[in-house]
Amino acid sequence: MESTNAKNWKEACHSELDSLRKNKTWDLVPLPQGRKAIGSRWEFRVKENQAGKVEHFKARLVAKGFAQKYGVDFEEIFAPVAKFTSIRLILSIAAKYSLRLHQMDVKTAFLNGSLA
Repeated sequence: MESTNAKNWKEACHSELDSLRKNKTWDLVPLPQGRKAIGSRWEFRVKENQAGKVEHFKARLVAKGFAQKYGVDFEEIFAPVAKFTSIRLILSIAAKYSLRLHQMDVKTAFLNGSLA
């Protein structure tokens, strides 16, 4: 890396790899004959606070899932994303009953799901 922030980016990459190892994200298995491994790449983002000051550097190692072929690498897909109507319903109920809402972010939450 040749960025002026190379040290920060390297630390972010090491943090991501540590999280992946700690969560036992993958198992090394022999690649079946005639199959290709799915590649990966790094995604980088700078997280800023409300004042625009850099809070931290974030790096994510992501699979190049777009390289998969239906019927060869997978049969079905699923993305656990909340529908906007569901979010509006929850907000409406909270407003009606004067409930307090809390928002949170779980670091590496996506690692806790199963792909099998």
